[in-house]
Amino acid sequence: MTIAAFSTYMLAQLLAAVTPGPAMFAVISTGVSRGTGPALACGLGIALSDMVLVSVVLAGLSVIAQTFGWLFLVIKYAGAAYLMFLGYRMWRAAAAPPADAPAGQAGLSRGAAIGFGNPKAILFHASLMPLILDIGALDRFGIAAVLATVFVVNIVTMGGYGLLSAASSRWFRTTGAVRALNRVAGSAMIATGVVIAARS
Repeated sequence: MTIAAFSTYMLAQLLAAVTPGPAMFAVISTGVSRGTGPALACGLGIALSDMVLVSVVLAGLSVIAQTFGWLFLVIKYAGAAYLMFLGYRMWRAAAAPPADAPAGQAGLSRGAAIGFGNPKAILFHASLMPLILDIGALDRFGIAAVLATVFVVNIVTMGGYGLLSAASSRWFRTTGAVRALNRVAGSAMIATGVVIAARS
């Protein structure tokens, strides 16, 4: 895995982590209603579940890469289309602020449930990785680097949301702020899909 590919993958993961979605809103709602500790625990649960999903995707894609190389061309365009679709959905999404988190669902188990319960997560990883990384050429060090990237990016972004949510709870509850997040993230996701589709 080249430094350029690794850097691109890290940037793509960061973009995915900061975009509005179930994980982000779970951490924010937990921070707003329960405080910093439960919000950070929720973020840890999300990070751990994401690592498991990436491991599953990596195992499956490695087998495909060794057998059906042409399939990655199909995955490339399907993945680009999926990213643009997500961007469009973000633009069209209702600007609804997150609801309060129920007391019994805060913490590590809540984060893990959100991570494993989001079917789009594994589809996103399956479409993103073959676009940027040479899956068949990944050795143990490369796989460890990918998993570490997923974990660190999730911890940093979800931890940041967790720390900020309590102090900025009023701002996160406004529809204007949610709409701005949706528009910025949606535009970035659409642009990413276009760039990927245009790559040779």
